[in-house]
Order: sequence, then C-alpha cells, then structure tokens
Amino acid sequence: MGLSVSVGSLAFLLNHDEEGAAGTREDLVHVNRVLQANDLPAHVEPEELPELSHRADLGGFPYGWLHYLRRAVAYARQAPREFRPVAEGEDPSQDDRIDRELSVLMDSHLICHSDCEGYYVPIDFPDPLYDDEDALVGGILGSSQRAQAELIQTAPLLGIDLTDGGPTKTIIDTIRDEEYGAHPLGIERKVWLSLYEKFRLSVEHGTAVVFG
Repeated sequence: MGLSVSVGSLAFLLNHDEEGAAGTREDLVHVNRVLQANDLPAHVEPEELPELSHRADLGGFPYGWLHYLRRAVAYARQAPREFRPVAEGEDPSQDDRIDRELSVLMDSHLICHSDCEGYYVPIDFPDPLYDDEDALVGGILGSSQRAQAELIQTAPLLGIDLTDGGPTKTIIDTIRDEEYGAHPLGIERKVWLSLYEKFRLSVEHGTAVVFG
C-alpha cells in the first residue's frame, strides 16, 4: 500500500460511489468548519469537472517517498546550499531540517500536514490550519496555493527547470521516463511532479487535493 493523492474526488464519486460521495461531503463539512473558524471563505467542491490532464506518471507513491520530498522542501526553505541527496541507509524523515519545520517554524504546508490522509483546498492562507475539535480527516488543512509555491521554491534543488512558474515540457517528459535509481534525486523528482500536478489542477479547477 502507499499514499494516494487525488483531485476531483467528489465529482468522481458522485458518478461511481454514492456512499463514498456521502463520506466526502461529510469531510468537507469539517473542512469548511475549520475555514470558518479562521475567518476564511468556504470551499465549494465541484460536483462536475472536465477530464483533468495529469502529466505525471504517478497518481500515488510509497508512504516513505513523501519524506524524501519533505526533506528537500525543508532545505529549500532553510539552507538550500547545504542540500545533498539522502545517503544510503539514512532516514529522510529524521533530518534535523524537517524537525525544525515541525517544532519551530510550523508554517510549511507540505511538511506540517498528515503524511497519510487529509485535505488541501484552493484557498490562499499563510499557515496550515489545525482542527481544535479533532474531527477533520488528518487534523490539519493545507492551502493548495501555498503548497504549490513551496514546490516551486524547491524545484531548483532537484534540477527541475521552470518556465512561467511551472515545469517545462522537457523536464516533465524526463521525469516521467526516468527509471528508478537513474537520478540521485529520482524519488524527490517523481514525488515533486506528482504533487505539482495535483496542486496545479486544484488551483485551476477549484477542487480539493485529498491524501488517502
């Protein structure tokens, strides 16, 4: 099993799984409760969407892969010149830079979020939002815009070329075609592209990103 990351969940479930759609609607009630508690507008999840074009080759990935990207994000935010690939046998989740994000800074939308479930919504707010009632799936709500901005900030560390704030077609095709182990930052690049595409679609179509 691994982490699945999806967009357009409600629209899909309304056509394929009524019970699942009902569960998603319940989740969104808590999403909007948290937004309202922080004086933010409600998120209105689309019930119909066009076919979404996802340019990454991964819709999900092993849970442990997320920590490789989170480590890169932490270095991009704190010490980009110190960034190096994860050493063999090293656990990226135990890096001191990630610990600083979680215990001191606490404002990264990609790092300060559940690594196995939860929501991001296409509403721009500065810090991740915590649910005082502990009823929101994952407990923390992220902003798609802020998460996307963190990915853009991290791209240069991973050798990902950008144009107009997004990856070039050449780098998208390169990452899609990379075999595992072919690049020293291959895991980070694969996860980066998968998440970038989800957050891009989230912002463009007004739909939540769901970790599950």
